[in-house]
Amino acid sequence: MPAAALTGWICSRPFDWLEIQRGGTAFVCCPAWLRRSIGNVLHQPLPAVWNSATAIELRKNASNGRFHGCSPRRCPFLARRQPPVMPAAAAPVPLRQALQQRDYQQPLPGQLHLCYDPRCNLVCASCRPAPVQLDRAEADGCERLTRLVLDQLAPQVRQLRLSGHGEPFAAPSYRQLLAAIGPRHFPALHSLHLHSNGLLWLSQRQHLLPRLRPYLRSVEISIDAASPASYRCNRGADFAQLLDNLAFIHSLQVDLTLSFVVQHNNFREMPAFVDLARRFGARCFFSPLINWGSWTTAEYRQRAVHRPQHPQQGEFLQVLAQISQQAGVDIGVLGQG
Repeated sequence: MPAAALTGWICSRPFDWLEIQRGGTAFVCCPAWLRRSIGNVLHQPLPAVWNSATAIELRKNASNGRFHGCSPRRCPFLARRQPPVMPAAAAPVPLRQALQQRDYQQPLPGQLHLCYDPRCNLVCASCRPAPVQLDRAEADGCERLTRLVLDQLAPQVRQLRLSGHGEPFAAPSYRQLLAAIGPRHFPALHSLHLHSNGLLWLSQRQHLLPRLRPYLRSVEISIDAASPASYRCNRGADFAQLLDNLAFIHSLQVDLTLSFVVQHNNFREMPAFVDLARRFGARCFFSPLINWGSWTTAEYRQRAVHRPQHPQQGEFLQVLAQISQQAGVDIGVLGQG
């Protein structure tokens, strides 16, 4: 996308969003879309990381129309010019004032996305190459990060997201944070988003969920299949158990999205997945396969049916065309090549 085409556009995310990844590495966007870290909150004071030289540079890049370092092939917001990508004139008043004054030093963020505890009840190759076992040092690091969140970030957080890496109801750090949600630790919180594999919700209906219910606004359940066989292949779990949990989540009346990472062994099930989402009153989101270290380059290319060089890409594009214009279907950056 030519830089000139984005003159007068900004992305608000680097000004109010902090994502903490494994080991304390910090980002002002999803690192799959903007790879540069702004520092490490285990090694440096939080305010110094949040307003580091790199953070300042990324905020400038996100507000000068250039979006240097951002990936329009991976970021659906940049590709489609949807919020947090917006015309500068449409930015919230405090951000417009900061940009007019060229003030890129920002108060601690109100949007927090936590991905630092990778422990999960599943081992999905699209996410990790092997079961995660933390040694004592890394487990201690997770505990330190949880304390940092509660002591320094929670007081001003308005929107909290867990997790995208690790299961909120399985990772000990996330369970501790969820148990702390309430006016005492999170006085400004009004929105909780949970990204989950969906298999442990029924087990929490008498435990964590009653505490979370007043804050829970949206849920994303990662599934990657529309049949028991594909689910067993890609997730290694029981599809019937998933359906029981989805029925329970649907009963909570939250904004529900079911997500599907497209690869060679499941793309033909995309239309059936749309039907599955509708069954539970959900939207569906499709995304391309990313290699997080699970496969060799050759193995990844064999799986990545969305890539132009893949021998089945033509058939994949036909399936994509069947669903791409349907209500409640978000194909993200798929189909861009």
